[in-house]
Amino acid sequence: MRYKKNVGDLGEEFAAKMLENSGYSIIGRNYSTKFGELDIIATKGGTIHFIEVKTRTGIDCGYPSESVTKYKQDRIRKAARCYLSTRRYKWKEISFDVYEVLAELIEDCM
Repeated sequence: MRYKKNVGDLGEEFAAKMLENSGYSIIGRNYSTKFGELDIIATKGGTIHFIEVKTRTGIDCGYPSESVTKYKQDRIRKAARCYLSTRRYKWKEISFDVYEVLAELIEDCM
């Protein structure tokens, strides 16, 4: 289980760096609610992005984003509502994104 946590942590760190390099401002990480955790909260161009990071060591069992089920999407939406309810700023747009990371590629880029 610890191995999966380490791979997930590496994936989230990699995603955050790549998002920052693409002009996103990271405003929150691992925001926890009773509905679950929001991996990365970022802004870019007046849009707030709630980003679920999925990391896998390969695609033998499918692409990482395929594990974001309807149930998981509902929980992310509820967690995002909790986050937004504690902030006064009104965003022009809200985006829900999945950032896929293949662990074998992390070493090549970091």
